[in-house]
This record gives sequence, structure tokens and C-alpha cells, in this order.
Amino acid sequence: MSVEFQDEYADALDNLVPALQDSYERMKQQYSPGYKFDYSQAVANRLRAFYATQLGIKKILDKKFAQAGSDFFVETILFFLILFNDLNGLELEIKSEQTIQPKRNALRPDITIWRGLDLLAVIECKTQLGWHRHDWKSHFESREEKIKEVFPNAKIFLVVMTSCNWSGFGEDERVGKQLFCLLKDIWPTSLSKCRDPEIFDTRIEYLFEEINVLSHK
Repeated sequence: MSVEFQDEYADALDNLVPALQDSYERMKQQYSPGYKFDYSQAVANRLRAFYATQLGIKKILDKKFAQAGSDFFVETILFFLILFNDLNGLELEIKSEQTIQPKRNALRPDITIWRGLDLLAVIECKTQLGWHRHDWKSHFESREEKIKEVFPNAKIFLVVMTSCNWSGFGEDERVGKQLFCLLKDIWPTSLSKCRDPEIFDTRIEYLFEEINVLSHK
């Protein structure tokens, strides 16, 4: 006879999707005209929680590497961008990993923003620029060129989670307009739950405002 047991970890995983949906609904309900939502802090807090959890799992299971956070970073930006879209009534379609053309090997950006069949914007998300920290500019501009071959009016954005292992975007005039680095030389596991404006390099609100402007064109 098998012995029944309760797996608290499985229960916690079962509760993730309802918790995600509940958090979204609560944020919408708490919003009121004139309320300034701190999207940057909300994103940072989720990143802190995710990376701290993965660090704990790595320690308990004696893993060499923690689970990569790239997908979670995309999902987090996506979550708050959808929230921003809803709260401000922009009526945009926001998708993730959607091909920009109905053909084989078409580009599949992290996040795309549409109005009907018109691609308004592409957002590429990177946790860090490890591999491309020296040639990020040429890599970004090459990606931009390929997208504009199909949608000439589309705006391309690059969002990097942290400047922890590279020198940042420097004095590039596109910072805060097309280029965004959220955390200033800090890894999410070093963050605390307390609000600290000093941790931010380029706040995510600047990206959302660019999307807001695009929605009214």
C-alpha cells in the first residue's frame, strides 16, 4: 500500500499561476487616476524574489549553476507592460515570441507590440550583456535593420536587467529612449525588499512612456 504524503513544493508550484493572476487583478483594482505606479520597483522586487529563490534551490540541491533568469525577465517586463497598457487604455496588442512575418525562420523578438497587423515596437530583453558587452551597438543596430526591412516604422528597444558585468550604454543619446538598463551595477540577489531609488540606472517608466507616445501616433 502506498503512503500518501503532501508535497509542499508541488503545492507552491500549483499556486503560481493563480498568484500571478491575483496579483494582476489587485494591481488593477488599486489603481486610481493620478496614482503613480512604481513599475521599476515592482520589476526589481520580482527579480529579487526569483533570483533569491534560484540561489536557494542551487544551494539545497548542490547545483553548480542556478536556473537562468532570461525567460523570467521577459515575463516580468511583459506582465507590467500589459498592466500599463490596460491601466492607460492604450488598446495595444502585446505578444511574446511572436514571429513578425508568416514565414520560416522569421524573426521572433522577445516582445512585440501591435495595432492590428501593424508592428509598432519590438522590445529585446537581456539579463546582462556578457557576450555582447563589447559589440552590443553593432548587434543592436543589425537587429534593428532587419526588423525595419519588414516594418520600416517600427521602433526597436533594448532592455538590459543590470550593468553588473559591463560598462553600460555610456553617453549614447538613445539611453532612455531606445536603450534601457534597469539596475545600476547590482545583481538581483543583492537587492532588498525596501524601496531604494539608488539601485536604478534607467527606470523602466521611460520605456513605458515611449510606448505610450507610440500608441497615440
